[in-house]
Amino acid sequence: MLVEASYKLSANQQKIILLLASSIGPDDEAFQPYRIAVKDFAAILGINNHNIYQETLGITKDLLSQTLLICKEKSSLQINWLSSVEYFNDSGSIELCFDPKLKPFLLRLKECFTTYRLQEVIQLRSSFSIRIYELLKQYQKIGFRTFKLEELRQILGIEKNKYRLYSNFKNKVLLVAKNELSEKTDLTFDFQEIKSGRKVDQIKFIIHSSAPVQSNPAPPAPFADVYQENLFKQSEYSEASIKQSMEALINMLPETYKNQDSVKKLLLDSLEKHGFDYVARNIEYANDNSNATNPGANITRGSNYRNYLAKSLKGDFGLAYQEDTAAEKLKEQQAKAAAAEQERQKRLEQEKIDRERELSFQARKILETMSQEELKDIELAAISKLSPEMKKMAIENRFTAQIAINRAMEKVVIERYLGKN
Repeated sequence: MLVEASYKLSANQQKIILLLASSIGPDDEAFQPYRIAVKDFAAILGINNHNIYQETLGITKDLLSQTLLICKEKSSLQINWLSSVEYFNDSGSIELCFDPKLKPFLLRLKECFTTYRLQEVIQLRSSFSIRIYELLKQYQKIGFRTFKLEELRQILGIEKNKYRLYSNFKNKVLLVAKNELSEKTDLTFDFQEIKSGRKVDQIKFIIHSSAPVQSNPAPPAPFADVYQENLFKQSEYSEASIKQSMEALINMLPETYKNQDSVKKLLLDSLEKHGFDYVARNIEYANDNSNATNPGANITRGSNYRNYLAKSLKGDFGLAYQEDTAAEKLKEQQAKAAAAEQERQKRLEQEKIDRERELSFQARKILETMSQEELKDIELAAISKLSPEMKKMAIENRFTAQIAINRAMEKVVIERYLGKN
């Protein structure tokens, strides 16, 4: 819920929230104040100038005034991130406290990040990179996530007048986050632009797992104790994560093969080696292309699903299949959008024709009620709007010119009496 909330914090303010959240224990009855030496605090945030005290003071002061709106099932909670910030001049330290009502939301946030991953995230320089990491981390096992463009801008806390051009949003937000996450975290992504007409309407993130940037990252000094404590919990976390992943993968299998130990072992070996999304896409490939599950899908192969799945996992056939399927879906969406736009243009053109006919009809009715003097005035105004060739023909009183004059008179009436351009 907290990850989905709309708020705007600087990169350093987000790092403070994540670092403090990592220190919360599920058994803590109340939030304890977290005291940190200012010099260590500055080191965590990457502040290396001569005014670390003033800059730290400014960051926490701004964070203290930041509010957050959390929409719950039956209420909306407006709350400050911090309940207090206290500075101890003698010891050169700073003490921070969360608002107690934030505890359940921060515990969920903590579940998204092991301490190990937290060390990678706090290296990110862009606040948008941190937020996009949080949003995609939840869907890492699913492998993709789609946002309406305006919804994503709102979640990221981007002002309405900032990055209004999609090209600016793409360069300053999406590509910056893509490069940073690829270089510094366990998660990378590609994205597809889904258009409505000519405008980008949705962004589909294709999420990939990547190798950890550091095999043994050093924790920040003030959080070393928390880091060591969490290391003891990692094996339990890994076992639970693998169990959860295996259950999800087994549920993707055809019913006949869900209880076969040989298939389960195949999945487990590949899961531990390549990760969830790798296995999931190859199960999808096997389900759609194996003769065992889809008779006649592949005339060059037999109907042994286990062998088909094993070869798929070995060669990662699911990757190209996933990309081709996504490309085909995007092509279909673009074709539907193009057809809808064409239909819209035809409708608008017909509406324009109908509107012009109605205005001409009204203008003719008005002309029928005018005196000869008024008609002469309208006619002179109409002739002045004609092309030089038509004016010459009008002077010569040719029949063709009279048709053009009549039409021009209708336009003059529309402009003068019906207020239409």
